[in-house]
Amino acid sequence: MQFNKFKLSAVALAMAGFPIVANAALYSVSKIDTPSESNSAAATAISPNGDKIAVEVLSGPVGLNYSQELPYMVDVEHFINSYNDLDSYCFNYLGYNTCDTWANEQWYGIKASGEVCDSEDYDANICTGGLNKEIDAWTQGFTGNSVASVGGEVNPFSSGVTGPKPSGSPNPNSTNVVVNAVTDTGKAIGASSSPYYDAGSYNARAFARRGFNEATELLPPSGLGSVIESIGQTNANGVIDYSGTAIVFGSASTHNMANPGNKEAPEDSGLSNLNSCSSTVDFSNRACQYYQFANQASVWIPSYDANARVIADFPNGATGNTDDTAQASVKAASVLSGATAPTMVGFSTYNDSGFYARAVKYTPIADFSTCLTQLETDTTKRCWTMSLIPGIEIRQGGDIVYSYSEANDINANNVVVGVAKNYRLNSGAYAEIVFVNEGASTTLLSTSQSALFFSGYNATAAAINDNNELVGAVDVESSRDRARRQRGYVYLHGTAPNLADFDNTRGWLLDDLTNGAPGANAFRIAEAFDIAENGNIAASAFYCAGGYSSTAHDATCNGEEELVAVKLTRQSGDISPRPYETNTITRSGGGFGVLGLALLGFGGLLRRRK
Repeated sequence: MQFNKFKLSAVALAMAGFPIVANAALYSVSKIDTPSESNSAAATAISPNGDKIAVEVLSGPVGLNYSQELPYMVDVEHFINSYNDLDSYCFNYLGYNTCDTWANEQWYGIKASGEVCDSEDYDANICTGGLNKEIDAWTQGFTGNSVASVGGEVNPFSSGVTGPKPSGSPNPNSTNVVVNAVTDTGKAIGASSSPYYDAGSYNARAFARRGFNEATELLPPSGLGSVIESIGQTNANGVIDYSGTAIVFGSASTHNMANPGNKEAPEDSGLSNLNSCSSTVDFSNRACQYYQFANQASVWIPSYDANARVIADFPNGATGNTDDTAQASVKAASVLSGATAPTMVGFSTYNDSGFYARAVKYTPIADFSTCLTQLETDTTKRCWTMSLIPGIEIRQGGDIVYSYSEANDINANNVVVGVAKNYRLNSGAYAEIVFVNEGASTTLLSTSQSALFFSGYNATAAAINDNNELVGAVDVESSRDRARRQRGYVYLHGTAPNLADFDNTRGWLLDDLTNGAPGANAFRIAEAFDIAENGNIAASAFYCAGGYSSTAHDATCNGEEELVAVKLTRQSGDISPRPYETNTITRSGGGFGVLGLALLGFGGLLRRRK
């Protein structure tokens, strides 16, 4: 998911007095410059060699993620199309007492000051971001909210798209671009919306989302009808090499949405349903701007053509019940030690008395090389077999335990990492907990592995390298009924070869590992999104120009804090954990306590795809 904007007013200085640490830290921190310092930024991907960095800059909240097949991992009915839908999702899946504010932010956006907008602010045209902006683009036009870069700006569809398109001229500044992966040579892989075309009486885009491999537009499978071939969606999450053949992976539309005649039209669109776009695409028909699809795990072989090849089938069909639309995606891939063909991971929906997203593994078949060659002309071939990640079943003993699970990365050691979302409240939260899978064994991280993972914690599992170093973001407080503050972390799993460098302690907040590095006291690491093989990390950080009041975790900023993109570079050094200025609060089962780390912000919402 994308991240939300963090731009907060200064708070009073807390007492200082902690000495400056003189030792060299395990990580140095460098801020990545972006075109607009007034917006929020994050380094969302890093090349395997740790050299190239992808950056995303957001002007405001995204509403619905720009690079996600299944919004919030639960929206199989395409029901999240209004303020009330967002508020309902928050109540049922987040459990906040502040859901009205959360929904306002995602629907209406924010002001330049960082304050959350309401309907009056939106009508006064002083808000940026938010889902309502995209719905109103039909009559009001649109300025892109998400700008991506790898060295320079990445905007593959700025001058227009290759296939069917609306009439009029494209607006090059109207795309939302996300870079999901970057190669050692700096090639960007990701997803972008089409630009909006000004047709005079309306503004329309050719599609909501298409994957790209550098400058190449990645198309849905061929032969599936004019609607999918015209406005069908794709998403590219990464690329891997197989014996000199590049395999781009992600998802592609394969079927129309379930029941377009029932309730899927967005609020404020003036439409009762989307059925008029079911069989024929007419860009002057507003319904085609919001039409949705079943998206399946797919790959692209650039040496074949630009059309997707589907790699799996939905276990219970593309649609279920009345309104459910199946979804699946490949999130990451790795060539396992001793193998030649790539194993991949991601998620797929299963009809388990309702469609639930399940973490899955895609294993190459025995005759993979022959199958891949045949796949060029025979799109019915399936060169991978799909299996569920064990140990995180949605239903256990007849009861629903998890709302969803998702595998986000896999390394050469066949270690799979991901998250499972609790269906019931746990310590005041619908906790999203981290799992680590190796073959038939799946471990849910808890205090048994690290004090970071207290009872009821929420965390991301963004990426793991071949040294078994996992990064993401984790709760640093146990507050109930509102978004908790989080910080970036690293966790070393199993026989991690660098464990001694981390003082033989598996879990660390990244702020502890930067303590003492030159200039590091100007940063507090908000979230880690990717980690290279050499340990370098792509992340976001809260930045206080001139430095925080002390080296403490919860030190304050005498000024305005920004969310910036940073690169953490692994170096030789010692670890000096940061102190806390306030009295700690021991968390139940946590093993250590925190009051929080300086900022009261909204939880980071971007998820790294590799």
